[in-house]
Amino acid sequence: MAFCTILKWLIAAYLLSSYKSLPGAYFIRFYYYVIPVLFLPIITGLETENIKKLKENEYGCFSYTKLDTYASPFECDFYFHKSNSTYFEELDFSRGGLMCKIFQKLMLNSKHYPYIPVANVFTNFLKEIKPFQKYSVTSRIICWDDKWIYVMSRFTIKNGTVLCSLSLTKYVLKDGRKTIKPKDALEYCGIYNEKVAKISDENLKLLTERCGFHETVPLENLDLSYCSQI
Repeated sequence: MAFCTILKWLIAAYLLSSYKSLPGAYFIRFYYYVIPVLFLPIITGLETENIKKLKENEYGCFSYTKLDTYASPFECDFYFHKSNSTYFEELDFSRGGLMCKIFQKLMLNSKHYPYIPVANVFTNFLKEIKPFQKYSVTSRIICWDDKWIYVMSRFTIKNGTVLCSLSLTKYVLKDGRKTIKPKDALEYCGIYNEKVAKISDENLKLLTERCGFHETVPLENLDLSYCSQI
């Protein structure tokens, strides 16, 4: 009887540790990052602290979000490390929270609720993340052109000292069928200036001329000291 009780508790603890893989958990986790940014301000007031903070920071458009979590058992594959497919679920939460915060003013004030669909994702897997190992996901905009916004996401372990995976996501801003130019959106949000435009141009050149499917080292070593967390 004692053995059965212990076994039940172990099974319960195992299932609880895999809460991220339970039915409906994806939607709960996603809206956990979206609702406070896009829905609560409608009740409390549209000029949020996040909007003020971004405007006061001359590099505000390059601010990053950080998600701290761990590799639960159901996320791991037969190699006993975090399955490649599960990285993209965490990217949804990290990137979604980032884009909602960066373009919060645009989304809250637009008559036609804008949305930001993903156009393309590239991921380079560098090191494994083991079962129950803690890791962080940081996402930030690194550059843009006349149509696309490029977001870099980094999966790291050991307090950010070891890079496990690097992802690049290409976004487009939409207002109905109309495409919003990144520069126009950033200007509306009060976070565009010549300094960030210059950094974007340099990073875009780096991305298009020196990086590719087999080479992400320039992006891995990109100077991000001017970025702050939001």
